[in-house]
Amino acid sequence: MTATDCRTEEPEEIADATPTPVAYRRLMVASVVCMLMFGAVQVLPAVALDVLGEDLGLNFEQRGLLFSIRIAAALPALLLIGHFAERPFKRHVLSWGLMAIALAQMLIALASSYAGLLCGVVVSGIGLGVVEAIVNPLLVQLHPSRSAWALNIINAIFALGLVVGALSTGELLQAGFGWRLTFWLWMVPTLLAAVLYLTPHYPAPSPTSDSRHVRPDVGGFAANPLFWMLAAAMVFGGGCESGLTSWAPNFVVEELGASARGGAWATILYGSFMAIGRFGIGSISGAVSPLRIMLLSAIFCGAATLGLAFAPHLWAAWLLFGLGGLFVSCFWPTLLAVGSDQICVGSMSLLSLLATAGIIGSVVVPWVIGALGDAVGLRAGILVLPASMVLLIVMLVMIGRRVHARSVT
Repeated sequence: MTATDCRTEEPEEIADATPTPVAYRRLMVASVVCMLMFGAVQVLPAVALDVLGEDLGLNFEQRGLLFSIRIAAALPALLLIGHFAERPFKRHVLSWGLMAIALAQMLIALASSYAGLLCGVVVSGIGLGVVEAIVNPLLVQLHPSRSAWALNIINAIFALGLVVGALSTGELLQAGFGWRLTFWLWMVPTLLAAVLYLTPHYPAPSPTSDSRHVRPDVGGFAANPLFWMLAAAMVFGGGCESGLTSWAPNFVVEELGASARGGAWATILYGSFMAIGRFGIGSISGAVSPLRIMLLSAIFCGAATLGLAFAPHLWAAWLLFGLGGLFVSCFWPTLLAVGSDQICVGSMSLLSLLATAGIIGSVVVPWVIGALGDAVGLRAGILVLPASMVLLIVMLVMIGRRVHARSVT
C-alpha cells in the first residue's frame, strides 16, 4: 500500500503554477556540509566531556544533563519548524538555525561556569532542532522515489561528522590546546552551510503541491496507529544512538583509564562503523525489507551494548562501540523513510513529529546513564542501551504486522 498524499489548498492555482528550477547540486552540497557539521557539533562536548567536566567541576549527572538539555531545547524548535517550514521562507529559517548553532559554539567556548555552558547548550539545541526539522525532509523532497537511500546516505555523512569531530577534538586535546578551541573552529562550516542554503530554488513538498499552499495533515497522522508505533520505535532507537554518542568517550576514560585520545577513538570507531552501516544500508535499501534490516540490527546492537557492561580492556570497548555504531546506524533514517513511504511522502510535519519522538528518547537516555553512573557506576548505567533494544524489537514486530496487514487489504 502506498503512502497517502498530504492535503493541499487551492489545487487549481497549484496546477497552473509554473515550476521553478531546483538547485539540486547546491542543496546537496549544503546538506553534506550541514550534516558533517551536525555530527561534529553533537560529539564535541562528548569527546571533551572529561576535561570540560574537570575544568568546570561537573559530576556525572551534570555532564549527562548537558546532552539531555541540549536535546530538550531542540524539541519546541523541531515541532514549530516542522509545522510551518513548508512555506517559502524555510530557507531563511534554516539559515538562521545554523547561525544559532554558530552562536552556541561561541557561547560554549567562552563559558566560565556551568550556567554559561548551559546557555550555550540551549541555543545549540534550538539550532539543531531547526536543522533536524528541515534537512531530512528536504532530502526526501529531492529524492521522493528513493527516500530510504537518500536518508541513509545523508545520515551517513552525519556519522562521518562524528568521526571528524571526535578526531579533531581528541588530537587538539592530546596536543594540549584545551577544549575551547575546537568549538571555535567548527563555527566555520556552520556559517558556510548557512550561506549555501540561502538559494530560493527549493523543491515543492510533493508532486501535487507547492511550498506556499501545503497544509500538513497532523490530525490524520495522530489518528493512524502506525504513526504511534513508529514514534515509539524512534524513542528507543534514537535513545540508544544518543546514549552511545554521548557516553562513548567518557565511558572508556572513566571505566578503563583511557587518555583523551583513547576516548576520542571510541567515538571515531563508533562513527566510522555507523557511516559504513548507513552507506551499506543505502545501497541495499531497494533489495531488502527495511523492517527486516532493522530487526536484525536491533538484535545485534542489543548484544554489542550488553557486552559493554563487561568489557575488560580498552580494545574490547573500542570493538563493541564500533559494532554498536554499525548496528544502531539504520534506525533513525530508516524509520523516517518507512513513515514517509507508508503515511505521507515528503511531509516535513510527519518527519518532524517522528524526529521529536526520537529526540525524546535522546533526552532521557544520556541523563539516565549519567544518573545511574553516579549511583552504581557507568557499567550499570550502560545497560539502559540493551534494554532499549529489547523494547525496539517489540515495536518493530508490531510495525511489521501492521504494514503487512495494510498491504493485503
